Amino acid sequence: MVNNSKLTAPYLALIVWWVLFSFVPFAFTAAAASITLKVDASNGLPGFNRADLSRYLALRMAEASLADWRFEVAENGPAPDRVEWSFKLNPYAGGEVRRSGPEGRSFHVRRPITIEVRLYLNGEYQVTVEKQGIIDEGSGRNDPHLAEAVASVTQTLLGPSGAYHAGEIGQRPASRAR
Repeated sequence: MVNNSKLTAPYLALIVWWVLFSFVPFAFTAAAASITLKVDASNGLPGFNRADLSRYLALRMAEASLADWRFEVAENGPAPDRVEWSFKLNPYAGGEVRRSGPEGRSFHVRRPITIEVRLYLNGEYQVTVEKQGIIDEGSGRNDPHLAEAVASVTQTLLGPSGAYHAGEIGQRPASRAR
């Protein structure tokens, strides 16, 4: 009669080695591919000071769930790997006025804005995305339109088919994606 325990040990070791060499490198590759970008707002928006706006943007960018990117607030000046946000309040164009409060005294005005985001990696400029959006002036961090605009710009810049990746695969990056 043959002792099976002597035959199964080498096979078990072979299986363990196969699992380690097959799957573990993928876990390290995914973690190594992640880039942390510092987020900075070069100017403010109504309802935010500059530091609060940078924190808000980093949080909203993280909610975009882009696997290869992490976002933190820039605290000590420009970092080599960063995104710089700027906002321009556009002139009113017959925007909608919503009244709230018991007597309708306070109001929020929808205001068109231009959002521009620049991506820098290793201290070198990569690409700019510019989009038009709408904000509810005075709503600040509770503004659903601003949250939607930040998510949209983040996807347009860094998403799988975004402006940055278009440059990686040999396509001409869209410097003004709309």
